[in-house]
Amino acid sequence: MNGDVAVPANARPRTIARATHRPPSAAASRAGAHVPLVAERVIQRERLTASLEQAIDRPVTLIAAPAGAGKTTLIADWARRHPGAARVAWITLSAEEATIHGFWSALSAALGKAALRGPQPDSPEEVAERVRALLAPARRPFALVLDDFQEADSPTLSATLHAMVAQPSLLRVVIATRVDPGLALQRLRVADQLSEIRGHDLAFTVAEAAELFERERLPLASEQVESLVDRTEGWAAGLRLAALMLADEADPATAVSEFAGDDRAVVSYLISEVLDRQTARMRELLLRTAVVDRVCGPLADALTGGVTGQVRLEELVRRNAFVVPLDRHGRWFRYHALFAELLRSQLAARGGAALREQHRRAAEWFAAQGHAREALDHGVKAGDWGVVRNALIDHWRELRSEGSVAIIDSALDLIPADVLEQLPQVQLIAAARCFDRDDAARGDALLLRAAARGRRLGSRRRALFLRDLALVRLERARSLGDVEGGLAHATVASASLEGNLERDLCARAVAHLELGRLRMAAGDDAAEIDLHAASELARAGGASTVAALADGERALMHALEGRVGRSTVVLDAMADRPYGAVRVAAAELARAFVSTELGNTAAASESLARAAEQRVGPPCRLRALQYSLVRARIAARSDAQATQAALDALDTAADGWRLPDRLATLVAAARVRLLVALGRTDAVGAMATIEGCPELDVALALSLLDDGDDGAAHRRAMGVADAADSDTPALHVVGALAVAAAASEAEGDNAGAARLAERALEHAEPEGLRLALADAAPMIEPALAHLLRFGTAHRSLIGEVLDLVHSGDAAHGEAPLPPREELSARELAVLRYLPTMLTSQEIAGELFVSLNTVKSHLKNVYRKLDADGRRDAVRRARELGLVAPGGL
Repeated sequence: MNGDVAVPANARPRTIARATHRPPSAAASRAGAHVPLVAERVIQRERLTASLEQAIDRPVTLIAAPAGAGKTTLIADWARRHPGAARVAWITLSAEEATIHGFWSALSAALGKAALRGPQPDSPEEVAERVRALLAPARRPFALVLDDFQEADSPTLSATLHAMVAQPSLLRVVIATRVDPGLALQRLRVADQLSEIRGHDLAFTVAEAAELFERERLPLASEQVESLVDRTEGWAAGLRLAALMLADEADPATAVSEFAGDDRAVVSYLISEVLDRQTARMRELLLRTAVVDRVCGPLADALTGGVTGQVRLEELVRRNAFVVPLDRHGRWFRYHALFAELLRSQLAARGGAALREQHRRAAEWFAAQGHAREALDHGVKAGDWGVVRNALIDHWRELRSEGSVAIIDSALDLIPADVLEQLPQVQLIAAARCFDRDDAARGDALLLRAAARGRRLGSRRRALFLRDLALVRLERARSLGDVEGGLAHATVASASLEGNLERDLCARAVAHLELGRLRMAAGDDAAEIDLHAASELARAGGASTVAALADGERALMHALEGRVGRSTVVLDAMADRPYGAVRVAAAELARAFVSTELGNTAAASESLARAAEQRVGPPCRLRALQYSLVRARIAARSDAQATQAALDALDTAADGWRLPDRLATLVAAARVRLLVALGRTDAVGAMATIEGCPELDVALALSLLDDGDDGAAHRRAMGVADAADSDTPALHVVGALAVAAAASEAEGDNAGAARLAERALEHAEPEGLRLALADAAPMIEPALAHLLRFGTAHRSLIGEVLDLVHSGDAAHGEAPLPPREELSARELAVLRYLPTMLTSQEIAGELFVSLNTVKSHLKNVYRKLDADGRRDAVRRARELGLVAPGGL
């Protein structure tokens, strides 16, 4: 047997197929008479025995897994528990069965007396004919178990088995092996003649492991069982060895946490059953490659100095030698966790120099391939500061923008101080991380030291250094909110905007990104050019994260400018681009702002929460202020507590630094809206004297309207509307016209109010703007009602705005059920009018269709939405996002 099953010494084997014949040979003594008994405390694994029961419907079942995986136990347990499923004959193979005569000797003992009549077969075909003839009278399957197949695997044995299953019969061959056999497995798969059970199928689940430890009277907590399953990867022998170790431990919790591949029992088992069975060259490859968490053929060659790494790794997989493929193409592999720990302990036993050399080779290979994390990790472990320096210089920006700052900080912390003093480029990186953590004093000190030493570099390296120095200074300015100071470095930073190598493209992208962020904060129109260039260059240079950051900033810039449509276009384009799993805080803030203006406060709040959770990119005062501005827009229509909290957060974010004029204006506008919402218009104060900014003018007009100064509100709002041109954001025009309409209504000019409201709707309709209209409620409502009664081109939008004003918070909870069927375009058009006060006849008039057509569409809408009527259909439509939700 292969060591998978422990058989009690006093156990009486159950006879499945008895062979009475001449005195047995050594081969015959291993065959036929007995199926190994399963130890009494072996776990009954129903899922596996059921899988095997189903598997033997095919002619060949292959159970291939590493030593100690439980192959023999599974087959023996199945045979014991399913005695009626098939007649079972068992052969534990050795090298003697690799020949025709040797295999027939064992097989004939398993088949019984009839097989002994006649001469011994001399070819695979003769063996197959004899077997088919012997099984012809059988009425149920005959399962031939070939255990330890790897001991007898040979071309002759493979040919014999292929001949035996070539024609339909009741023969079922079950192969248990540590090494994938030489059979034509792919041919058997294509012919649907092969079932397979592999090591991952045999791995213990947490529930099975818990039962194992319970039977061993080991009271482990669920998290301890999970830890052991994770460490052993469910390997049966590993869990059994853990149980034996824990039986002698007074403190199981500590023992569980310390159980690893260097445990004496694990070491002994893996060395004897796995490592010692490999050739000397294969053992050397395993030891030298164990320093890495994943390995491929070229990396194995770099670590061993060989050229056959890929072939040897594939051979180890075929041998089920605890080597696990990580991809479908067989390029990357890893070692079983316990096996990897054993190998590393064996390599460490050779001395620190040998271990460092392997780490050095790994670091150089990963660095050459652009794998920054692994290069830094192994470079630090090797003490190869040259590799660490180069990996940091080439990749630190990418790592930081992805949020992988821990590996940067770890490398920086482990570089000796005297070495760091000799590496000005690395000092720049350390300074940048200080600015990220708001430690400006230490960051500035590092910048000064780096600048002084950087002057001693050679011309080429000095040029690269000066470029990076300028970029770090830009980032410092952004992090600390020093927009004016940062833009003072724009000329020097422009030196970064040259070069077409991939590294140059990425540096140019970062330079444009940082300049764009600062110019955006200053209200400079050139910000759009910089951010667009950053995105294009980053994609060309393969820096997808930087591209995502640049696009996110563009979306946020447009949103804060009030260009909701442009922001939406950028966000939609981002959704179609291959950014991977990158989530960008700026993009989430833009989504929150857009959703708010469209009236979807629930979606806005979700986006705002995601923005708060993002760790992509370093923190900075600018981002904190932008977050507070978007939060203020959402909170202005919330309850008093949320509104006050947003006002406090906005004041905190704006305090302690000099705001550029553009940001100061946005902050003032946001504060006015929040004060109006709190009923504190008396606190608007000096902000009322600021003119020339549409966002602030609209907010101040709302404040005047709330104070009852309708004439002043009208004049201020119309100042924005009259000054608007084709480049003025629609959001500001809509807001101004809505306030002016409300003021006219309050002054008794109903006709003028209706005209202004209609103009506001015309500007709002293309972008779906609703909140700017709702802000002017309740004074604007009579004007909107007038339009509904006497004619408007925007009935649906009016209905949605009025519904938003009067509805409560949108329902939250479980995801709504989808419609029974997708609604047609005409059905959606009718649905959009349902929140309004229009009758079916009026809806028909709006859509230029007959009343019967509208009724037909309504019937389909109700059916598809599972709605009982108009009100229920509106509720379902809001849940599904088909019409504007409530929540204002």
